Amino acid sequence: MSDHQLITLQELVALALPGETRALTGRGWMNRPVTWVVAASCDECDARLAAGDFVLLLPPYAPDLATQMPRLAQIGLAGIALMTEPPADLVEAAAQAGLPLFALPASSNVRQIERMALALALDRGAAIEQRAAQLYQQLTILSAEDAGLDEMAALIGRTTGKTVLIQDKRLGIIATWFAPDVAAQRAAIETWATAPANLPEVLRDRKHAAQSHEIIAQPLAIANLTRLIAPIVAKGMARGFLSLIATADALGLFDRRAADRSAAACALEMAKAKAVSEAEKRVRGSFVDALLAGNLSPLEAARWAKRNKYNPDGRHAAIVVDWAKKEHPTYRRLETLAHGVVSAFHTDVLTQARENEIVIFGRLESKQGVETARHITASIRRQGSAEFPNDPLAIGIGRPVDALIGLRDSYREARQAQSMARRLANPNPLYFGELNVYRLLFLLESSPELSSFCQEILGTLIEYDRAQRTDLIETLSAYFAHKGNLSATAEALFVHRNTLLYRMERIREISGLDLDDPETRLGIQLALRAHRLLTAREE
Repeated sequence: MSDHQLITLQELVALALPGETRALTGRGWMNRPVTWVVAASCDECDARLAAGDFVLLLPPYAPDLATQMPRLAQIGLAGIALMTEPPADLVEAAAQAGLPLFALPASSNVRQIERMALALALDRGAAIEQRAAQLYQQLTILSAEDAGLDEMAALIGRTTGKTVLIQDKRLGIIATWFAPDVAAQRAAIETWATAPANLPEVLRDRKHAAQSHEIIAQPLAIANLTRLIAPIVAKGMARGFLSLIATADALGLFDRRAADRSAAACALEMAKAKAVSEAEKRVRGSFVDALLAGNLSPLEAARWAKRNKYNPDGRHAAIVVDWAKKEHPTYRRLETLAHGVVSAFHTDVLTQARENEIVIFGRLESKQGVETARHITASIRRQGSAEFPNDPLAIGIGRPVDALIGLRDSYREARQAQSMARRLANPNPLYFGELNVYRLLFLLESSPELSSFCQEILGTLIEYDRAQRTDLIETLSAYFAHKGNLSATAEALFVHRNTLLYRMERIREISGLDLDDPETRLGIQLALRAHRLLTAREE
C-alpha cells in the first residue's frame, strides 16, 4: 500500500468506528497514518502488532494494562480501541505515552468494525463514498421524521467529528453542533460566520453558487481554524450554507464528501420547511385580509389569531413597510427581508405581503408599549440599508390598540405614517402618534393658502439661500428642533457656537422675524414644516 493511500486515524474513526465512539486521549494526533487494523487480545499484542496498526483490543483486560502503555507506544501503534470504559489510571498512562485511546460503545460488533476498517484501508475512496452515502441516507430519514435541522447538524457533527454550522441565505445561524475542542470559541466563530464580508466572494452570488456547487476551504483566523463551506441549493439558488469547522490538517476527503452530501440533505429539509411556511403564509394572509376588511367579530378574530400562533391578548400595533422610490427591488425580496428580521424578536408578530406593501401586526410587550414596534421597525430599516443601500424604505407605525379588531384602525394610521415618511424622504420609521401638525398640513397641501403662508414667513430666507447658496433655513430648523438651545444646535450643525450666533443674527436681519415673540415662533415652526412638505412634493 503506497503512502498516499494510507488512511488517517481521523478517517478511521469517522468512517469505520461506531458514531458513539469516544476519544479519551490523542485528539491532537488524529492525522496519524493507519497501515492496518487488527483485533487482538492482550496476550497477542507482542506477536501480532506492528507500527501503524490500529488495535481493537479484546477483553479480558489484564490488571496491569496501564503499565503496558509505554511498551505498546514504542511499537508505534496508531491507536487502541477498548470495548469498555477504562479506569482513570489507564487513560492517564495512555496520554503520557502519547498513545491515542478510544472507548467503543458496549454494543459494538468487533467483527463488523474490523471488516469496515479493512475495507477502508484497502479501498479508501470507495469507503469514503459509501460512508458519505450512508450519512445522506441517515439525514434524509431524520428529515422524514421531522427531527429538524438541529438533529441533522448533530448527526453530521458526530459522524465527522467537526463543528457544524447551518446558515440561511442571510447568514443567520439556524442550527449548530460544536465539537468539544472548539466549544470555547463558539461566540467568536458565530460572530465571524455571520459577517457578510466573511462569506467567500464566489458564494455571494447565490445563483452562481448554486451552479458551481463548489466546496471551499476558508481560514477563520480564529484559533487556527478552517472551514469547509458548501452551498445548500434548492430550485437553482443557494438557500443557505453548511460549514464544517476544524483545524486545516484535520479536514480530509471524507469531510468534503460529507459536506457535499449533508448540504444536499439540508436542502431537502429547508425545501420542506419552505413549503410548510408558504402554506402557513396563505392562512395568515386570509386572516390579515379578513381583519383589515372588518369581516371578523372579536371572538372570530381571537380564534383565527390562535390558529396562526398569535396571542390575541394585550395591546397590538400595525406596521406598514414599503419601498420609498418608484423604482425598487421586488416585494418578494422586501417580504423576505421583513420576515427574516421579525422572526428574531421574542414577541408575537404576523408578517404579510400585500400587493404593494408589507403589513406587520405586532403584539406589544406590556412594559415597552409602542417601543416594541419601534425596535422592530428600526431593525428592518438597518437590515434594509445593509442589503439595499440604494433602495430606501418608507416605514409607518400605527397607534396601539387594545383589541385585535382595532388593528384595522392602527393599520390605516400606519399607512398614513408610511406615506408621510415617503413624501418627506424620511429614512426613519414614523409613528403616527408623533406626526401631530403634519397630519393637518397634509390635508392642506393642495391649498394655495399653505404655499402663501409659507412664502409670507420664510420667503426672504428661501430666496437668500437660493441666491447665496447658504443654508439659513436648515439652521432655523435645527434651532427649533433643539428647542432654542444654541450649544445643542451648533453641535448638531457641526459649527462653532459663534458661527451659529452670526447665522441667527443674519436670519433676524434678512427676515425681519422676532424670534422672541411666541406667536412668531409658532408661525415659523408651522412654516418650516409646510416648507418641508411642499419641497418634498416638488422633488
